Amino acid sequence: MKISTKIQVAIFGCLLIGQSLMAQEKRPNIIVIVADDLGYATTGAFGSDGTHVKTPNIDKIASGGAKFTNAYVTASVCGPSRSGLLTGRYQERFGVYANTDTQKGSAVPASEKVMGYYFKKAGYTTAAIGKWHVGVKLPGQHPLDRGFDKYYGFNSAQTDYFNSPILYDGNEKVKKHDYLTFQFTNEAISFIDSAKKKPFFMYLAYNAVHGPNQAPDDYMAKFKHLSKSDQVKAAMVAALDDSVGKLLDELKNKGLEENTLIFFMSDNGGLPTWWKGSNAPWRGFKREQWEGGCHVQFMMRWPAKIKAGQVRQELTSSLDVLTTSMAAAGIENSKSYKLDGANLLPVFNQPKKQVVHESLFWAGSHVPREEGAKMDEDFEKDNAPPSWAVCSGKWKLVQMMAEGEPMLYNLEEDPAETKDVISQNNAIAKKMSKDFAFWYKDMVTPITWDKAYYEQLKTVK
Repeated sequence: MKISTKIQVAIFGCLLIGQSLMAQEKRPNIIVIVADDLGYATTGAFGSDGTHVKTPNIDKIASGGAKFTNAYVTASVCGPSRSGLLTGRYQERFGVYANTDTQKGSAVPASEKVMGYYFKKAGYTTAAIGKWHVGVKLPGQHPLDRGFDKYYGFNSAQTDYFNSPILYDGNEKVKKHDYLTFQFTNEAISFIDSAKKKPFFMYLAYNAVHGPNQAPDDYMAKFKHLSKSDQVKAAMVAALDDSVGKLLDELKNKGLEENTLIFFMSDNGGLPTWWKGSNAPWRGFKREQWEGGCHVQFMMRWPAKIKAGQVRQELTSSLDVLTTSMAAAGIENSKSYKLDGANLLPVFNQPKKQVVHESLFWAGSHVPREEGAKMDEDFEKDNAPPSWAVCSGKWKLVQMMAEGEPMLYNLEEDPAETKDVISQNNAIAKKMSKDFAFWYKDMVTPITWDKAYYEQLKTVK
């Protein structure tokens, strides 16, 4: 029987549509999990010996996929770091250099595209759950206006875990809720259940383990052998780990585990008030330009694509999360809108270390937090004097401008930044300084920081 040309064209068209639908169905679900102030060595995957608390569920993300030991965030404090993560762009490009009281509305401008925008446009169902902290008050800033179908969270640096006065479900204030770590997990699971056959993208930003230090009584009881101070901190980590475990179980039970790409990271380094070694092996802590402020734990798991048990040493950034997620979903970005991240997926096909970034850059404040350092005496911590840094290969050049001249460290030989070797490597330092100046010329004046500090950074040559 001869089939007419029109019928052949129709059949061919149906086949193409079917193939397209199949391709869409194979697009991965994506979950970006962000912990808050979680020290580098607080999890077993990144060096904890379990003396204070074990993290078997978070560790599963690393063992079931890959951990990156040379990963950074774009700032050592919450607001700017999350601004870079959510946009995939250095936050200095749109004027965010420091934390701000985002209840008043500043922070990431509505003109900037955030993660939800790309995935909603690509046909994903999307959610932002947990700590937002990048502004909601100005027109276009609210997560529901930025590509997220669901928003359940709060917009500030911190809130009470048991009775938050600033928790919202969409635009409606939440009057009663569970312990926030558990509440956010339950909201995440509810969202997964509602996604049904559509691929989903979820930004799950826990406020754990940021203060106030609070934990449920039954979790506190598990750590009664510790000091009272460490007891609550260990309980908070345990609650976070159990929540991650509950989420992983949900994916497995729903048959979604294989084709779900999960990221896990902290928004910045840990605090000096935690137990000794919780931020090891780095020098410094949150709010400092030392490694302890912005060198964070970073893990990826995607069983369908990423071979389990990998340890990667590439120089990577939180900026890479959006770019990698878009690549996984087959989403192309407009060439006219610059993203600063790199696609990490190709490194998993290579047995040897790859070059992902030639250099990474930092510009913002530095608040001394090391033992014996003066802190918060001469300035407000969200409007502290400027610092800048460049990391390139094994080298890190850093300057706290109120404290002295630039310092150069060989991070391969001296990861704890104990020996300034600039005098022996002046040419390297000069080149890195020029690289910073070239990068910084495209950054704009602050909407959250003293403009005089911005001008000081312009003097770097």
